[in-house]
Amino acid sequence: MSKNLVGVNQYEEIDKILKKHDMNKHNLVGILADVQALSPEHYITKEQAQYISDKLGIFLSNVYDTITFYAALSDKPKGKYVIQVCNGPCCKVMKYERIKAAIEKELKVGVGEITPDGMFSFEYSSCFGACDISPAVRIGEKVYGNLNETKIVDIIRNYRGGTWEKL
Repeated sequence: MSKNLVGVNQYEEIDKILKKHDMNKHNLVGILADVQALSPEHYITKEQAQYISDKLGIFLSNVYDTITFYAALSDKPKGKYVIQVCNGPCCKVMKYERIKAAIEKELKVGVGEITPDGMFSFEYSSCFGACDISPAVRIGEKVYGNLNETKIVDIIRNYRGGTWEKL
């Protein structure tokens, strides 16, 4: 297995998670979320998916179907902070493209990419219910709205400088 999980024996960590979820294949989403939470890169490796598949007695394709269906799960590494730009109808009307362009310029990455330092991932998101403050982005669990190019650049720089908690 890769360095993805924190700790010496990743299989032991996954076994603890499986036990917590009663080794029940119907708890697959929770199992995968818990395994992903252990990863500093916020994703589930192929080896981890295979191990879970074997332990639960389900097809690997079922595990991958679940990972790829739920936006909160990933089979690809992500940055420390995941910036999600809403591309729902309200944000489109409010010209979310300007926010997207400002993020791309500031981070020097495109949608679906990770900054070279691993600090930020940049991706689209379907509507996350911030229509009243569109255009909006979500960074982790925090939503920022009523954005313009200057505001989003300031927010990103605050995260980079470690002062995001004050926002």
